Amino acid sequence: MKLHFPIEQLRSQIQKMGAAERPYKLNVALTDPLPDFIEIINRGGGAEIELKDVETMGGLLSSNGAQIVLYIPDQGQNIDQVLESGLDGKKVHVADCQTLEQMRQRNRFQRYRAVVNTSGDFEVFGHSKKTFSSVEGSARLRVCINCLKHLNYQGYVSTPARKGEILSNFDLKNFFAHYSSLFRYLPKSFIEDKGGYAENWKEVSAQFRESKNFVCESCNVDLKQAKALLHTHHIDGNKRHNDTANLQALCADCHRKQPLHDHMYIKRRDMATIQQFRKAQYIIGSTTSWDNLFELVDSAFEGLLRLYQKQGSAKPEIGYEVTGASGAVVAESEIAWPTAKFAVVSNPDDKRSLESMAWKAITLEEALREFRDRK
Repeated sequence: MKLHFPIEQLRSQIQKMGAAERPYKLNVALTDPLPDFIEIINRGGGAEIELKDVETMGGLLSSNGAQIVLYIPDQGQNIDQVLESGLDGKKVHVADCQTLEQMRQRNRFQRYRAVVNTSGDFEVFGHSKKTFSSVEGSARLRVCINCLKHLNYQGYVSTPARKGEILSNFDLKNFFAHYSSLFRYLPKSFIEDKGGYAENWKEVSAQFRESKNFVCESCNVDLKQAKALLHTHHIDGNKRHNDTANLQALCADCHRKQPLHDHMYIKRRDMATIQQFRKAQYIIGSTTSWDNLFELVDSAFEGLLRLYQKQGSAKPEIGYEVTGASGAVVAESEIAWPTAKFAVVSNPDDKRSLESMAWKAITLEEALREFRDRK
């Protein structure tokens, strides 16, 4: 949607005020920072992105502020088996793992296709041994194990007994939701369907949240000053089952972590706001237990937090804010050890601010890579 600013009306009002015109010029050329990219994201399913535009964000694959995946469409002579069962195909990459690094070193990275895809179905081709001809089709490919290891996704490394369960239950929509706070844009196909509610749902939700004094029934954060971040959750997942016994007031973070809400996402600024309230209300702090830290941390950092626990690190604080001499907050960290002046941040600006105050700060991506490279 394009916004039209009434510049001529503004100029007319300035002239009426008697202000003199001053010459000006732009020092940089203005270009669209996301040419056609929003359209690509909204197409979802398998919209392709040029490999030159592939970046990383928190160890994840990204492009222009959106999460993407990589896969190899050419399945060679295995195409028949792949079309029958995607488990036999070349793997889908969701993180900048060791496999991708090896492919770059061997000059084979160009074999990949970068796409926005939350469906799990990928367009593939190859040479059939059955028909001795080229074959194309769609296959549900499996995620790369090295990617799960790199991210410690859902504790893939730290809880090895669950590896099989995590791999077999992997779903791209769940995965995108898990890391949604790191990205500026999400495909429309990912955003939770707003339909299906009763006609009076807004009134029902407002009255129920007010009856709970706008306090989350899971983490107990008081959101009277940010009421939009408190949701009304249907316990059984039925959006029309509005009996009070089936409703629960949950903050946006606790709501997205419910079993029936794996596809719900949360914006980074909303997550930061919730963490600020939790900290101010002493819900998170130096005395918070490990189990509660895992429940309250931004899920994008959960895998890293579990790696720190596994290596025997002291219990950190989450959502920790660092203040300057004036008492104003100068930097925010997702995970921090204040006494050691060490923090993990998502924003490079926060990293620079902390380093200027004699802290050691690393990004999520740097922290994950440190753990991976120790092996």
